[in-house]
Amino acid sequence: MRRKFILFFILMSIFIFSQNKSGIYSYKTPYYFESINLLKDGTFKYYRKTEFLKDEIFGNWQLRNDSILVLDSNPQRSKLMVKEHIKKGKKITFTVRDSEEYLINYQLHIITNKKDTLAYRNQFEKSVIKEKPISFYIISTEGLHSPVYKIKGTNSNFFDVKFERQRVFENEQWRFVGNSIIPLGLDGKYSNYRLIRE
Repeated sequence: MRRKFILFFILMSIFIFSQNKSGIYSYKTPYYFESINLLKDGTFKYYRKTEFLKDEIFGNWQLRNDSILVLDSNPQRSKLMVKEHIKKGKKITFTVRDSEEYLINYQLHIITNKKDTLAYRNQFEKSVIKEKPISFYIISTEGLHSPVYKIKGTNSNFFDVKFERQRVFENEQWRFVGNSIIPLGLDGKYSNYRLIRE
C-alpha cells in the first residue's frame, strides 16, 4: 500500500510540475516572430512567421528531467523518405522532390566512407555524383535540414528522395531555462535566442 502511495505521489508531482510549465512562450523582432503555447492537456500550438514564410504546427509535449521539452507533431509525417535502386551504369543519381511530388531547389550533402562531407549546392530535381556515399542529408532553400540517411544497399546507385518541406517535430528536444525556452532551429542546432514566457 505504501509503494502505491509513493508512486501516486511521484506521478502527481510530475503532473503538477509539468502543469506549471504550461503557457505561451515567444520571441519577437521586427521581421521574425516565434511562439509556442504549451497547453495543460499536453498538446501544443507552435507558430513561426518570417517576412516570407509562416509555420503553424500542432502536437503533443512532455517534460523530461524537469528541463527538457519534448515535442512531437500531430499528425506525424516522415521528414525524409528514400527508395534505393540498382540501375545499370556507374553513375550515382539522386532525384529529389518534396512530399507532394513537387520539384524543389535543394542542397545535397553526402558523407563518404572517408568521413568527408561533400556539398552539392543549387541542385534541382536531379543530382549526379561521382563519389560513393555511405549517407546523405538534404537542406531546403528555407534552411530546413533533413535527418541523415544511412544508405542500406552496398550496390545502390539510384536514390528516389521525398523531402518534407514543412517543419516536423519528431522527439525534438528543446531546453527549459527558468521561465524561457531555448528552441532548436531549422538546422537542428540550439538557437542563440530564447522564447520568453508571457
